[in-house]
Amino acid sequence: MSKTGAWIMELQEQFEDKVADIIKESENVAEAYASSVKLNNENHYVNWDNSEIECLVDDMWSEVWSEYQ
Repeated sequence: MSKTGAWIMELQEQFEDKVADIIKESENVAEAYASSVKLNNENHYVNWDNSEIECLVDDMWSEVWSEYQ
């Protein structure tokens, strides 16, 4: 993989780690959406639109909170 490809994948992993932290700190999924979109808009981790970020949050929300059910 090229250095650029590896760098992009590293940024995506960092973003996903931060989104997992956001989910754990959020009262509800809407708060997690807003915080995750804001994080990406401020730091440009991934080149995704808001709906793609919301899909990630949905998937991760279910995964994180399923451990507590």
